[in-house]
This record gives sequence, structure tokens and C-alpha cells, in this order.
Amino acid sequence: MHFSRRNRMRIQFWYVALAVFILTGIAAAVALAHMDNLPAFIMIAPGYLVQAWLFETNRALGGFGYQLTMVGVSALVWSLLVLSLCAAVRLLRRLVRRPRAA
Repeated sequence: MHFSRRNRMRIQFWYVALAVFILTGIAAAVALAHMDNLPAFIMIAPGYLVQAWLFETNRALGGFGYQLTMVGVSALVWSLLVLSLCAAVRLLRRLVRRPRAA
């Protein structure tokens, strides 16, 4: 099956997005076990905020659901942040690049 250059780049982006999500998920899981220091708390903060909101609305999860919420939400937020920054840099590089002479 023949892939155009654009399709190959799209497939590669999904691999990168999956890898970033897995890495941030691992980092969030490690951070959940080490919340006694500031970098770990910053890493897990998005999940902590969602869990606090769930608690306030009487929908809080306990046990494994608590950990899954904290890690999953944090991994999703940090993955989207990293990928959006990469996309913004890519767009700026494309806009700044000078057009080639014919």
C-alpha cells in the first residue's frame, strides 16, 4: 500500500502522541507515589483538581478509581500540553521559513 508523504507524517504523529501519553502516564504514576515533593505535585496537579471537583460534587472515586483518575487526567493534560507546544513550534517554523527562490 502506497502512502503519500502527508499520510506518513500523520501516522508518525500518532505514534509520537501515543508515546508521549505513555511517558506522561508513567511519570504521573510515579508522581502519585511521591507527592511529598513539588515537581511530583505539579505533575499530578491536573488529576488532583479533577478528583477534588468530583469530591465536591459527591462523585469521588475511591481506591483504584482515585488513582486511575489522578494518573489518567494528568497524563492527558500534560500530553496535550506537550503536543500543542510541538505543533505551535512547527507552525511558527513553517511561517518563518523563507520561500525558496524559483
